[in-house]
Amino acid sequence: MIIREYTASSALNRSGMKELEYTLNPYSGCFHGCVYCYAIDMTSKKEAADNWGEVIYVKTNLLELLKKEVIGKKRGMVGVSSVTDPYQAVESKYRLTRDAVSILLKNGFRVTVQTKSPLVARDVDLFSRYRETCDVGMTITTMDSKVALSMEPHAPSPVSRGMALKKMSESGVKLWIFAGPIIRGINDSREGIEKIFNLASETGARIIYDTYVPYKGASELMSRTLNMEGKSNTYYTDKAWQESIRNTFLEFGSSYNVRINSESEEWLMELRENFRTF
Repeated sequence: MIIREYTASSALNRSGMKELEYTLNPYSGCFHGCVYCYAIDMTSKKEAADNWGEVIYVKTNLLELLKKEVIGKKRGMVGVSSVTDPYQAVESKYRLTRDAVSILLKNGFRVTVQTKSPLVARDVDLFSRYRETCDVGMTITTMDSKVALSMEPHAPSPVSRGMALKKMSESGVKLWIFAGPIIRGINDSREGIEKIFNLASETGARIIYDTYVPYKGASELMSRTLNMEGKSNTYYTDKAWQESIRNTFLEFGSSYNVRINSESEEWLMELRENFRTF
């Protein structure tokens, strides 16, 4: 594993997602090495993209930049993070995510955090203090540790992520589970999906789900590691399969009394939940 420190040019960046005004990425690259990750194609540092899961860049001046930028920025929702995991192992040393989130919340921004790391529970005191203006999401693609290892070779186990969610649920923090990407033939079984709903029910988390979108970098990595070579985009985007996944989530959402929505519907949910627009 290689860690490189560098001086960034900005902290807050405008988001292309409807539910977010800004994104904040304390790091570039990700040690989790998830083979399906779209960030392989969107990481600004070529060395990190070309050596996915092995190189990470740390924005050492992030906090100084952010303190200046929040003064003149219009308040809005900030996603932490969009192309890296904000609570991957290096956060234990640098603490950029905790301090950045604190700055944002103290200055009137709303913050939504997404991670695969149980380290996020370290900051439950901060999230609890600002529970009206922040939420925490845990990505869980499967509860099967063997399947998770094949897709997310260096990420913390699903069991440890579930334990972190349970810890945070006791503090009243708004929680959600990102169940995705669901990949055809890998983690799309009804039994596997139902286990995620079990966890959501136990922790009071809502579920956002999504199916795999084939990006070039991820597709090449998946073909080498998941025996997906030769699979066309049609294989992943088949409409009948997509509809069956949607129906499975709707069915379990009803039976487990868990609120769900797809990733494409998330902006509507954010409007309802945070701004009471309709």
